[in-house]
Formats: sequence, structure tokens, C-alpha cells
Amino acid sequence: MYVLEDFVTKLTSFVSIYTDKKIALKLPTTKQNINGHIRFYITGTQNLMDLAEKIKKQFCIIDCCSNTHGHILIWMKKDLWMSSIINEILTKGSNYGSNNSYEGTVLTLDCEEAKDFTTNMRIRLLKSSVQKLAEVNGCIMGSNGQKLLISKNMKRKNMNVILCGNVIYNNENDYIQLRKDAIAKMSASRIESGEYPDKIISKLCNISIVYEMLSVRHNKVINTTCGILNKDNGIFIMYNYSRLYQIWTTFEKKVAENYYNPLPDFKTVDFKVLKSYEEWVLVHNFLSNYPIIIQESSKYMLSGNVNIHKLCKFLLEMSSAVSLFYHRNHVLLDPLPNLLRIMYARLHLINAIVCVYENAFNLIGVEYVREM
Repeated sequence: MYVLEDFVTKLTSFVSIYTDKKIALKLPTTKQNINGHIRFYITGTQNLMDLAEKIKKQFCIIDCCSNTHGHILIWMKKDLWMSSIINEILTKGSNYGSNNSYEGTVLTLDCEEAKDFTTNMRIRLLKSSVQKLAEVNGCIMGSNGQKLLISKNMKRKNMNVILCGNVIYNNENDYIQLRKDAIAKMSASRIESGEYPDKIISKLCNISIVYEMLSVRHNKVINTTCGILNKDNGIFIMYNYSRLYQIWTTFEKKVAENYYNPLPDFKTVDFKVLKSYEEWVLVHNFLSNYPIIIQESSKYMLSGNVNIHKLCKFLLEMSSAVSLFYHRNHVLLDPLPNLLRIMYARLHLINAIVCVYENAFNLIGVEYVREM
């Protein structure tokens, strides 16, 4: 069970026993809030001050509680929370975010192709992503399971349909090539040679198209053009992923040159040194919430509703937080004992973020680009 989910379960149980009431929790959001509190509401006439004190005594990970206007705010001990989340991600790796929501459910997933190229592309991307979401939530893909169809037509007997909205594009036969040409032009401005490897351009084209197709709710129509490249959210996401990976690559190079010692095991690193606003936002608002986003993306999947667009939105907002972290926090520091403690903690934080990126990329079906 994930740290946030485990905490919520235990908190809910404790409050229910103490008050004989159910609570309504408002979990951390992806809004960049330095306070990072968890809020919950409780009905009735309970003494909330007394309850807040008992909650603080019960959970060592809680720093303080306050109550006002019928709800209680909880602040976590940042060092313990960060350590717990980073350790969990680095321990579970590619399994971080997976769960057993549909454990043992056999699912038969099919799609009905559309006549136009761009809508058909969206249908195929939806099918791939839905299948991966189903598997990460415990589904077993099979030919004799619960039937789920991805189609642009809603009416079907004896099966639930994930409705795929049309994709409108004026020159659909040139859709991919025009996107590649635009990305090649953008990429060339970033390097001295003026040329970018075709393999990388193809990968960037893929993330650009996938994000464009999946970031809009599946039943909505997409009216797409190549657009303005500096507003290409898929490229922005991959660029920030690549930034983090390049920090790690530079560190490994300096280790080979004996400038740094190898990175110690994350279980031996003191994460209390991660005290910046940007670090807390990344851990509290994004890394902690990734498993919740996965559950929300597939909560109503078997009845024909998926929320893959929420996963896309999560990636975009996390990338904005990564960009802020990158610009305000130096990671590779001088090899002095007090600075190395900070550097090692930040490198493990980066590894945790990279892990979440790659897990999410796998779900939406894109190959990651480590050099941009």
C-alpha cells in the first residue's frame, strides 16, 4: 500500500472509531501550495480540538493539527514524509503506481477503426493506453472477459463503449510529416550543427502527437493543427524529463573521473536536508499523488469512462514544478561533506521523479528522450 493511501486509510479508521462518524477527506492537490496540508471535514458536534490533539499523538508523521469551521488541517513532518515517499518509489521502481483495483478481472479490449486517419490514430492510442492502465490496475487481458470497445460510435449491444471523439485536421495525410518538420526546425535552433538525429525527432514527434490526442477527454472532439511549438506541451514535458536525466549523466561522468564518490544507497541518505519549497512541492503534490492519479484515471474504466487526460495533466503540472526546481536548486555541488549530503539527497529525489516520469510515459505509450 502506498504511503498516502496507507495514511488516509489509517486516519479514516482512527477518526471513525473515535467519533463514530465518517470523514470527508480533501487530499493534497497539484496546486503549488507550500503549506501542503491535508484537510478533512467531520459532521456533528465533536470536540475538534480534542480530536486534533489525539490525531497528532497517534501518528508520528504528523507535525501539527489545527481546527477551524468544522474541519481539521493536518501538516506532515516534511523530512519523514519526503523520506517515506522517495524510499517507496525507489524500492518499487516500475511497479510504483500499480494496484489491485481490478485484480482478477478478465478484460476483452477491442477497437473499431475510423475512416479518417487522425481519428483512427487517436483510437489506437486510446486502446494502447487503456490496456496498460487495465493491466497496471490488476486486469488480465483475455478473449473471454468483460467486453470493452473503443469506437467513435456509442451504440453497441452487450458491451461497454469508450467513446472516441473525432480529430479534425485539414491536411490529415500530411499530419505526421508536418509535425516532424516543425519539430526538426525547433530542435535545430538548439544545437550548433543545425541538424538533429532523425530518431530523436521521431520520438519527439511521437510525444507531441500522443499528448495532443490523449490530453483531451476521450469523448471530446479535437480540432488540431501543428500550432505554435513553444506551446507544445508534450515537448515541454519531455524536455524537463531530459533535464533531470542529464544531471544524472553528468554526475556519473564525474564519478568516473573520481571527482565524486559513487552515489550511496538511498536507504542511507538523510532526506532532512531537502528543505526548499520546490523540493516539497514535487514530493507532496506530485510524487505522493501519482498512485492516486492512476486510480482516478481508471476508476470507471469498465463502464466505458477513462480519465487518461488527468494523467496527461499531471505530467504537465509536474513538469512545471520540475522546471522551477531545476532553475532554483543546484544539484551537483562541490565535494564537501556538508554539500555532499544535499547533493546525494537531491540525486535520489531526481531518480524518484525520473521513475514516475517513465512509469507515466509507459502508460500513455511514448518512448522517452534522454538527450535534447
